[in-house]
Amino acid sequence: MQGRIENKIKIEEQIKNKIATMPEYVKRYYFYLNQKSHTTKLNYMNKLLRFLDYLEIEGISIELNDLDKIDAYIIEQYIASISYYESNNKTKELSNTSKANIYSALNSFFTFLCANDYIRNNPFDNKKITRPKADQTSITFLTPEEVKEVQNRILHGWGSSEARAKQCEWKYRDFLLFRIPVVTGLRVEALSEINVSDVDLVRKTIRVTEKGNITKDIYIDELTRDYLLKWIMQRADFIGNGNYDCQALFISNRLQRMTVGTIEKNIKKYADGINGKHITPHKLRSTCGTNLYQAKKDIYLVASVLGHSSTEPTRRYTKVFDTDKRDAINTIANMY
Repeated sequence: MQGRIENKIKIEEQIKNKIATMPEYVKRYYFYLNQKSHTTKLNYMNKLLRFLDYLEIEGISIELNDLDKIDAYIIEQYIASISYYESNNKTKELSNTSKANIYSALNSFFTFLCANDYIRNNPFDNKKITRPKADQTSITFLTPEEVKEVQNRILHGWGSSEARAKQCEWKYRDFLLFRIPVVTGLRVEALSEINVSDVDLVRKTIRVTEKGNITKDIYIDELTRDYLLKWIMQRADFIGNGNYDCQALFISNRLQRMTVGTIEKNIKKYADGINGKHITPHKLRSTCGTNLYQAKKDIYLVASVLGHSSTEPTRRYTKVFDTDKRDAINTIANMY
């Protein structure tokens, strides 16, 4: 819980620095978002600031009186301007999911302006703008065999001999960064916010604060508990040697709390590219959901483990495999 507060304060400071020189209405919009999580606030503010930068580049004033003149055409023109981008020397197209998120952020901003009588016209009113539907892409996940392969890479080293030597010192930490979300479905933000005091090795639980500010205890298996014990003891040596006052369970080589970005890079180092799959921390959550459903065929259980309030978002993990189809055909055939 304390780790989440620490992370929230850090992100709030980051947002305040970004908007320090912005017009007063931007700062008031920031407070308007107080009911949202700190990560959502940062996401929305980043999207707004990028939109305001675009307006200025296009010679469109961002004074309040001029914002009232923003129409659906300008919004659509902006989306078109960022629809293609360069990454790794390749031209890529912005996904519908990303576009939908931008629409949501800008709609929230213009709704705020109208609700506070800053402007009269909201370009998102009267269905002037059609929000794209999020992409229905197939779920990327690791099979149980692939999970074991990644764990083996972490424990025995991966890459060059120099890389393996560096990894060895941190293998207990890296193993847990991979295994906890694979086994529990924990989101990477919550993983980064765990403090040592949140871990109960006797009860085999970790107290976490998840999406929606929901605090709960998640259960861990015996192997995860064993590696937690090993890591906590090793971590104490690291912290003691440096005389640092850091409460975070997962620390970097600088003896500071690992950020979401640092954890993502760590996961990528061991798991990305396995059998051609692009693996991120969220894909580890997908791995948990998909493999749990395959083992139990219980969508309600999967929803409960992943913290879904309904089974609707859980259905994406109920993947039907060829073996399921074959078993189904055999079941029908045996009826006759």
